[in-house]
Amino acid sequence: MKKYELFLIACLTGILLAFAWPTLGFAPLLFIAFTPLLWVEDYISKNKSNFSKFIIFEYSFVAFLIFNIITSYWICFSTLFGLVAPFLNALLGAIIFQTYHITKKVLFDSKKGYIILPLFWISVEYIHHYWELTWPWMTLGNGFSTMPILIQWYEYSGVFGGSLWIFITNYFAFGIIKQIRIKKRKFVLLNKKLFTLNSSLFTFSILVPIIISLFIWNNYKDEPNKPIDVVVLQPNLEPYDQNLQLRNFEIIDLLISMSKTKTDNNTSFILAPEGCLEERLWEDQMDRNESLQRLSSFVGNYEKTQMITGSFSRKLQSEQEKDEASRKIEFAPKPYYSVYNSAIHIKNDNQFEVYHKSKLVPGVERLPFKKYIGKILDFAIKLGNLPVGTLAIDNQNGLFVSKTSGVKITTPICYESVYGGFVGKKVREGAELIFIITNDSWWRDTQGYKQHASYASLRAIETRRYIARSANTGTSCFVNPKGEISQKTKFWTQDVIKASLVPQQRLTFYVKYGDYIARICLFSSIIILLIGIVYKIKQRNEKK
Repeated sequence: MKKYELFLIACLTGILLAFAWPTLGFAPLLFIAFTPLLWVEDYISKNKSNFSKFIIFEYSFVAFLIFNIITSYWICFSTLFGLVAPFLNALLGAIIFQTYHITKKVLFDSKKGYIILPLFWISVEYIHHYWELTWPWMTLGNGFSTMPILIQWYEYSGVFGGSLWIFITNYFAFGIIKQIRIKKRKFVLLNKKLFTLNSSLFTFSILVPIIISLFIWNNYKDEPNKPIDVVVLQPNLEPYDQNLQLRNFEIIDLLISMSKTKTDNNTSFILAPEGCLEERLWEDQMDRNESLQRLSSFVGNYEKTQMITGSFSRKLQSEQEKDEASRKIEFAPKPYYSVYNSAIHIKNDNQFEVYHKSKLVPGVERLPFKKYIGKILDFAIKLGNLPVGTLAIDNQNGLFVSKTSGVKITTPICYESVYGGFVGKKVREGAELIFIITNDSWWRDTQGYKQHASYASLRAIETRRYIARSANTGTSCFVNPKGEISQKTKFWTQDVIKASLVPQQRLTFYVKYGDYIARICLFSSIIILLIGIVYKIKQRNEKK
């Protein structure tokens, strides 16, 4: 085949992945999406003398760039990092395929070794959850978020089980394609038995997990605990035009007036979105803050009610307490302070608790590799009160507790809700309900806010917890433990929704053991790479 033909076939993988991704496309396309690129890699392996060493990298990079641009171009609306993210993700995907191509050649003489690819891929997905440029948004297992009925077994595997499922089905789809040739405009089977075997295995690999999922779906039952009423606010605050933005006392008026429409003496929580309170709150003076006092007074009118809302808070720090995001301050009891993206738990009698976001968005809330580019961070700090890349992290957050029922709540803020392991850890610590607060308005009316809302279904299935989701401009909703979304609000619309949520205490297999699939893949990948390096050295020595 000609090189441009192989290039076009490889690009088909990017197109299939893009049109399988939520909420744009049809998720089952993921079962065959990698097949074109696998076929190209196999063809090049068999005709390696006609190609350069890094041709797989080039072809796969373009394929994954197509995938990432179509599905996540919207990031650039909120940060310059958004211009880099698709290229970085495509680069990682291309490195994986090139490494797979080389390792397969060294260890298996290019004849077998497909198992290496899912091991490498899932390992990089896992690393992508924890390194400085963390971006778990495109983890392949996320691709089924709009079809929760297919993935009820995520309570055992998490999203990495979905990634593994995709590679298994693609392997058998590739096996089918390998047995087909086109001669004189007709399809010819090279080996009918292998074609039939791979067709059967392809069907089997798709249907068995779906049948298991349907069984779980039809037999799942909530624990019979006492439900609590939750009111969710979608205030639709203007994020762009300063002339249309409300002043803080007007925001408080709005939150109170919206809450009154559905709050009663049975309401346990009112949930407002990320960054809802515009003023910067000093944590050592919260009991004297007029806005918080008004909200505390309001919830005090109801027997059980408390409120959780987003804000940006400031915390004074001593020399020993300062961190990489600390800033100097004069004429204060302590010489430093840090700014946090926070959730404020508002009770009556001016009682407040604070949760600090710990999974920050690279480039927007935290400058990656600060250790190496600290001067850029220092420059960013001088830009204003909430500069790019200067928020602090707190990994010692506790849970919010209902004052009347004792129900424990975890409150992932925006980006944190994309991390299955992070949310699972909070559930393992005792969370019985999950409240997500977010402000997705920065992405405008794109697939971004829709994808983010759909990912809540994944967290619900993994943890078997009810979820209340409050977004500034949409989508606000409720999610049950089976991943079904209800009372979904419209984008850029002011709204109030209410539901009774049943606290759950059972811990799923995934919550207990976390991302064990990814950890196994990472360990295996390291061993395989070390063996590959030893074999390569041995081959070179033998040639000498």
